[in-house]
Amino acid sequence: MKYNKTTDMTSGAVIPQLIRFILPLIGASLFQQLYNTVDFLFVGNFLTKTSAAAVGASATLISITVGLFSGISVGTSIVAAQAVGCKDREMGEKAIHSSVVFGIIGGLAVMTAGIAFAPQILTVLRTPAEVMDEAVLYIRIYLLSVPMLVFYNMVSGGLRAQGDSQTPFTVMAVCGLLNVLMDAVFIVWIPLGVAGVAVATAITQSMSALFIGIRAASPDREIRLSLKKLHIDGAVLKKVLKIGLPTGFQTIILTFSNVMVQYYINDFGETAVAAFAAYYKVENLIYLPITAFGQAAATFAGQNTGAMQYKRIRSGTLITVLLGCGVTAAIAFTILVSPRTVFTWFIKDQSVVTEALKIALVSFPLYWIYPILEIFGGALRGMGYSLGCMAVTIACMCVIRITLLEVFTVIYHTIQALGAVYPVTWACAAVSFTVFFAAVMKKKLGESRSPE
Repeated sequence: MKYNKTTDMTSGAVIPQLIRFILPLIGASLFQQLYNTVDFLFVGNFLTKTSAAAVGASATLISITVGLFSGISVGTSIVAAQAVGCKDREMGEKAIHSSVVFGIIGGLAVMTAGIAFAPQILTVLRTPAEVMDEAVLYIRIYLLSVPMLVFYNMVSGGLRAQGDSQTPFTVMAVCGLLNVLMDAVFIVWIPLGVAGVAVATAITQSMSALFIGIRAASPDREIRLSLKKLHIDGAVLKKVLKIGLPTGFQTIILTFSNVMVQYYINDFGETAVAAFAAYYKVENLIYLPITAFGQAAATFAGQNTGAMQYKRIRSGTLITVLLGCGVTAAIAFTILVSPRTVFTWFIKDQSVVTEALKIALVSFPLYWIYPILEIFGGALRGMGYSLGCMAVTIACMCVIRITLLEVFTVIYHTIQALGAVYPVTWACAAVSFTVFFAAVMKKKLGESRSPE
């Protein structure tokens, strides 16, 4: 008997269904954190402060290179989820296969351009001269695995659209542990320095793509990956890009705002660069679980949009917001109980830890705001409002953020002032997305009650 891996999220009790779907997503996000966290743990404990700064200086460029295709994978997931909701298997298969082909081609182009122009981009970002050589080496090796990373994102997005969050979790868990082993091999046993960190990450990201591809091609799936079906369907890809491109562009713009933060950070010197790199690693312990709630909201809204179950979207999204805020507050509070200890996991240099704490003590107490914008934004994208989400994100997380960076730097010129920019812009975006979601719900529920 054929086992159907697809989970129908358009009926049944909302809370148990969401929790079963979200828990593997949170687990996957935590293991995904191992890729970068373990890298930085090994760098911070076995290499130098300069090496830590080199990895940190490369982080923004990496986000730029993969941001667009991460957005497109969101488009894949939403189009496939809507297809699942309205029982259109053919549409779901076309969405996944078209996206995979498009993503691999684009990933190869990004990889080539990134390797060629890495020094010039890092120079524009005002990367300190003393870390430039190691930063260029790290980013060039890392970029070799970008096509495989894009493949993983596309395929895992398709699996989540079917309600399967368990498979991406399993793959990420295995590869996260593999990354720990690879870091030990290439940094401790075979001391390759920063190059070893990049090689370890490139290998494990490639393995994750291989494993997810094998599982997605399993014959026990209703919507499965097949080499014979790998081609681009223009009409379906257009639907994917209509949702995915604004999301990807939004990711790039958001990354650009972080580039501007990096730009101002670099002006504070090598210690501050390493401090923000350490801060981002600890921050990811809070942030990555939030993305799981956003992914869950997008999938839930996508399937129920296909089934035209708008009351269910409203209740499910509000439940997800409450869960997300509660979990985020709990994680942030746990870190703040002994923040210096947590930061020391990632880097031993106490001058760096002290600077990183100045940022964390400003932003972490207010991190519970972030799930509001992430979850409402995910639900709105799941309903197809990707362009509006992009507009809100650009206005609040880019325009307002860059303006505040300039103002706070001129008035205060402290590292705490740079950190304060984050919660202020989160609050602006959270309010905007809440109003946006309420307006869409009012419209959709009104339409569903209108006479034919």
